[in-house]
Amino acid sequence: MNTSSRAFRVGLFVVLGIALLVTAVAFVLGGQLLTSREPVLMRFSGSVYGLKLGSPVVFRGVTIGAVTDIGLAHNSQADRIEIPVAAMLNRAAVLQLVPGQPNALQALTELINRGLSARLANQSLLTGQLYVDLDLRPGVARPSPGANANGVPDIPTLPSTSQALQAQLEAVDLKAVLQDVAAIAQATRQILQDPQLKSTLANAAQLSADLRTLAQTVQREVKPLSTATQATLAQAGIAATALAQTAERLAQVAQRLDSTLAPDSPLVQSFQRTAAELTQTARALRHSAGDDSELVQNLNRAASDVARAARQMGDLAELLERQPDSLLRGRVVAP
Repeated sequence: MNTSSRAFRVGLFVVLGIALLVTAVAFVLGGQLLTSREPVLMRFSGSVYGLKLGSPVVFRGVTIGAVTDIGLAHNSQADRIEIPVAAMLNRAAVLQLVPGQPNALQALTELINRGLSARLANQSLLTGQLYVDLDLRPGVARPSPGANANGVPDIPTLPSTSQALQAQLEAVDLKAVLQDVAAIAQATRQILQDPQLKSTLANAAQLSADLRTLAQTVQREVKPLSTATQATLAQAGIAATALAQTAERLAQVAQRLDSTLAPDSPLVQSFQRTAAELTQTARALRHSAGDDSELVQNLNRAASDVARAARQMGDLAELLERQPDSLLRGRVVAP
């Protein structure tokens, strides 16, 4: 009884231990054992120090896979050493990136043709651990046919930011830069030791002082001028307002004149009738004032009579002047 009880306890302990181990493995792997995954391959040409098995593969901040293998290979076409990195991607996540595509391999091929590329990035600056950053970079990443000879999609790679910076620094010719700096320093030393520079600096200081004095003078003169300008602008504003009002009145008058001087207006029709009557009157006067008209002949006869009467009045006036009493005694005939 004791032996059976002890065996039962040992068996129960083993079963519980196995269950806990399976639970721990499932928890650590995050359910990847039950997830459909798609293999991919990435070929990096730079250092991958800090990238480990199990490092996450991330697409725009979302983990969609993990690194499964890191190796070394020689690319005979490019004659360089490459580091192939194999990874497993979540097939469901890949299919979500290309809606309507039932095949994960074809979806990855389409993403690669649209510019999908891989780049190493830092998980932490303290630990130096890396992860694989996937993103669509059209125009930057080289296009790929999709899958290699083994049927595994070959994702193009780009150098990391630190690798690109390091390559730029390595391309800089530090010796030439230092020589240029030394030449510039020597030229600057010679310029500073030139005696003409001292006189130029002195002239510049004097010019600065003169400019400061001129600025102060201008500042004193500008304030009254500004006051006068403001007053002038105020008057100009008043005048502009008055002109605007006058223009508005003129527009109203013009509008009224337009309506008054219309061809069918009573005033225009009255002017037309008056002009017609004046024309008829002018014709009648022209006919009456002719050289052979009766009116002109009568006026000529009247003028002759008036002239004769005027001569007689002149003779009478001359007689009265010589003989004032001739009205009483009559005209005296000279002996």
